Amino acid sequence: MTTSLTTEVQILHLKLGRRAPFAPSSRVVEPETGIAPEDGKGNLYILLELFGEEPKVLPRLYREVLNLIQETFYAVGGDGVAAITEAIQAAHAHLTTFNQEHEEQVEGGVTCLVVTSREVISAQAGPTILAVRSRAGLQWFSPLNHEDYVALGEDDILSVEIGRVKAHPGVVIVAMTSNWANYLEVPLMMAATDVPRAEAVADQMAGIGIDATEELTALIVTLEDPARAAALPASDDLLDEAGMDWEQVYDMPDAGKKARRGFSLGAVFGLGKKTPRPKVKTVSPARAKGAQKKPSRLPFVLGLIAFIILAVAAVTAGMWYYQNLQRQRLIAKFIEGAQIQFDQAQQLQDTELIRQSLTYARQQLDQARKISPDLPEIAQLEAQIRAFEAQINRVVGLVAGLDNPLVVFAGDSNPDTVFVNGLSVYVLDTGRNVFERYQLDDATGDRLDPDVENPKPLLRAGETVEGRSVGQLAHAVWAPSAGNRTVTGPLIMDQGIQLFGISEGLGPVNVPLANNEALQFVNGLYFYNGNIYLLDSVGGQLWRYRPSGANYMNDPEPYFPNETAVDLRSVIDVGIDGFVWLLYPNGSMLKFLSGVQEPFALEPIDPPLTQAVALWVNLAEGDLGRIFIADAATNRVVIFDKNGRLLAQLTPPDNSDALRDLTDIYVDELTNTIYLLTKTRLYQAPIPNLESGVFGP
Repeated sequence: MTTSLTTEVQILHLKLGRRAPFAPSSRVVEPETGIAPEDGKGNLYILLELFGEEPKVLPRLYREVLNLIQETFYAVGGDGVAAITEAIQAAHAHLTTFNQEHEEQVEGGVTCLVVTSREVISAQAGPTILAVRSRAGLQWFSPLNHEDYVALGEDDILSVEIGRVKAHPGVVIVAMTSNWANYLEVPLMMAATDVPRAEAVADQMAGIGIDATEELTALIVTLEDPARAAALPASDDLLDEAGMDWEQVYDMPDAGKKARRGFSLGAVFGLGKKTPRPKVKTVSPARAKGAQKKPSRLPFVLGLIAFIILAVAAVTAGMWYYQNLQRQRLIAKFIEGAQIQFDQAQQLQDTELIRQSLTYARQQLDQARKISPDLPEIAQLEAQIRAFEAQINRVVGLVAGLDNPLVVFAGDSNPDTVFVNGLSVYVLDTGRNVFERYQLDDATGDRLDPDVENPKPLLRAGETVEGRSVGQLAHAVWAPSAGNRTVTGPLIMDQGIQLFGISEGLGPVNVPLANNEALQFVNGLYFYNGNIYLLDSVGGQLWRYRPSGANYMNDPEPYFPNETAVDLRSVIDVGIDGFVWLLYPNGSMLKFLSGVQEPFALEPIDPPLTQAVALWVNLAEGDLGRIFIADAATNRVVIFDKNGRLLAQLTPPDNSDALRDLTDIYVDELTNTIYLLTKTRLYQAPIPNLESGVFGP
């Protein structure tokens, strides 16, 4: 046995035929030493099942019994057989004591696998099923098939059945809870364990249990040695160095005890007969060396060899045909399940239930695709599911504009902010420390004007503006005349909290800003009705500055009263329309009026927002109110109304990466156009029709 021998483990837990993420009845223990050291106890794999009239006590008992088996096995002395036997007996005693103290009747079964560098040991008690697939074929073992078996927790003396075999690559071991007996069929299990990969076996087992009405759990362990796998002989002879195979030694280790009765195939498959467990066979020295009497008639031997070759070919072809037929039936079953879920989804009204049914349909198709990746029926049904899912999730492709970006930025750029006024598109580039204007063509409005300077720098870091040196540029916003503000144009702030404006006739100008000793760190500049707002994430405040003509020298006002506790440290963007909207990276939003929080929540969407980077809100209320959120993780813009109802999800066509690394968005309502800023490009695209009822069922 080489130290490169590895295990692959999968735990399959099915509820009503569907995979569940958690199996409370399984435990995988793989110490850092692994199975390589010959003096270690190796890896321990446990599959436990418990039954009781009070299900609420079972989760606690699962934890207690699994912990007890693990701790006892690694704590007691002796070899692996003695240790695992004592561990199972301890579990039996624990359940028996529990039943006596609580007047309960909790019983169960367990299968434990101990994997070392030399051998694999199985230990079973109670109603569990163990399947072992090797080059010798598929064998089944289960105390469940003994009419007088004793379950864990019963008052009788527990018998632990032990099996052991020399560890070698290619072994597939499947421990199953007893309910699997209602669904197991020899051909299906042969197909399921045909590939010595735990993940593939789990996928096939999921297909076998797809119609189950009860919970099913399976623990799959495979052994593999990549260096030896290719060199293994093709012979069906599984004899190890001691001349014994798994099935032959699968008995109680104490030779003085009477051998257990054979297991019942009928109990599992309904065949109605018992198959005795074979006795241990020995190989004579002459046969072990391959010595045979020399044949006296060569033609007879040649004929016999030809017959054997033809027989093997016929059997192989028959097995291949039968397994292929079983696979086709399994694929058809998965596709049928997906179709049923899809049909059900189209009849439902609740959006969340529809999404769940579509998810289940996709899972069924995924299982079918693992067996036959290129089947046209799978692709056809998946396209129908995808189209309906897009309709339910209100997904709309942004076709126009994304094939040809408006601007492609230089490699040292870091475009951070975009906003628009008429034909002027303003971009703040914090990488090159410049605030620039791009002029659109008056004739088309969707291309840059070739007859003007594009882009035109309006403000750079390091310049001197009316006696003040411009620092590193940080924020920019469009500020029209409103309220007491008498001028219109962009406002730009540097990291030193110096405010500058852009005058069409004069160029950059200073904009005096009142001093604020309470201001600690500005990570956002916003504008509404003539006022500017500075987001101080460190100080936990949103400061409002009211204008006086072109200046902002009035004393700043805190927006949030002292009694309002709000987390501003993780706010990613702010929208102001009379209300103040706070956007967080996970896509959640808070709504405030006069510093007091209002009830508000966004409708759950699929997929959920996970990396929100920018927010845009219009000034309208009611049915015309709009909230646009850019999600960099999924390269999309999600649109809600101001009641939080989903209106649309704008995505690139054909799942392209055009919107990779979104940084900002801006909506020009006059032209119904959205501007999408990424780290490398600026796109301009028309907004699709968002009338209610266009997308939903």
